Amino acid sequence: MKNISLVSLAVLLLTGCVPLLVGAGVVTGYALSSDSATGNVASEYRVLWDMCLDKLETMEAELVYSNESKGVIKARVSENAVIIKINTVSQSTQRLRVSARRTMMPKPQFAQKVFFKIVEDL
Repeated sequence: MKNISLVSLAVLLLTGCVPLLVGAGVVTGYALSSDSATGNVASEYRVLWDMCLDKLETMEAELVYSNESKGVIKARVSENAVIIKINTVSQSTQRLRVSARRTMMPKPQFAQKVFFKIVEDL
């Protein structure tokens, strides 16, 4: 049984899907791709939306576009173009995707930083 757990963990880590526990189990899964950080967040839509806007304001972001009904926020943070997308999985779970680019080059570490700033206080 222990070997199966280790093999499962190794597969998750090698495929880029990193299981993550932030706070009290707020993020149930987390993946870092070439330009984005994505994870399921245990939160209501409106709470997560407000937290995204608050964190962008804290990071002194320039808000470029915001559409709450579509779940999209576009901003400029430290010369990076950041796009935040929120999709509802269930009433209490949302899929949060943060992507970041600087002069057309992907910045996954910056996307990860923004993602963690958003979910750390949920």
